[in-house]
Amino acid sequence: MTWRIPSQIPLPKDFRGFDPRSSAPQAEFHSYERHLPHWRVPGACYLTTFRLNDSIPADILKEMRSQMKVWKRRLLEAAAKHEGRLPVEERLAWEEFQRGHLLKLDSLLDEGLGECLLRAESPRRIVGVTLHHFEGRRCEMMAFVIMPNHVHALCRPLAGQELEMLAGSWKRHSSEALNRVTGKRGRVWQQETFDRIIRDADHFRQAVRYIAKNPIQARLRPEEATVWFNDAIMDANGWTSGS
Repeated sequence: MTWRIPSQIPLPKDFRGFDPRSSAPQAEFHSYERHLPHWRVPGACYLTTFRLNDSIPADILKEMRSQMKVWKRRLLEAAAKHEGRLPVEERLAWEEFQRGHLLKLDSLLDEGLGECLLRAESPRRIVGVTLHHFEGRRCEMMAFVIMPNHVHALCRPLAGQELEMLAGSWKRHSSEALNRVTGKRGRVWQQETFDRIIRDADHFRQAVRYIAKNPIQARLRPEEATVWFNDAIMDANGWTSGS
């Protein structure tokens, strides 16, 4: 088996994008915050990233967290001055910072730092089963890649579901299973989850191709990572599960 990149990427049924620079109705759009702000829109798709606890050196992680704290304070202050709404220029500045931050994160993760527990097939299979656990009940999964020390997943939470709750469930259930098979104890995943709301059709297709290309960019062999696409993408490219 070799890595494959889909040329045909159909949009999910009832696809809904969101550009944070637009004037979305406030009744539908909200911002979730924990360690950093996240845009949330019912029916939207998200590219989410979560990583193993030892995947980034502590000093670099401390610096990145410090930068996020500065941005969180800046955004909260800006929203407070404008009746809870972020001005367009602040949204644009946050988006630009977030792009650079995620590029740095991706570069660090692709260096393969830490134990890289997921380089082995058995732990990856556990994570894959977990990602599919809520399929059709709490979320719609479009594509994901399980790398040696992190995961990227493109999904759409179903009505009444929140991405942060889904990600928390994925990490919690997979942590329990991974600790059982490895005989270890303690935290498996970093607490933070990084995500990007999908803006439009082009962004959706970029996200799918990004997932497909991640193992190639990290120069991984097929046995070192797992890439999965939903049936719509598989069918559109003439692929079967065994091909």
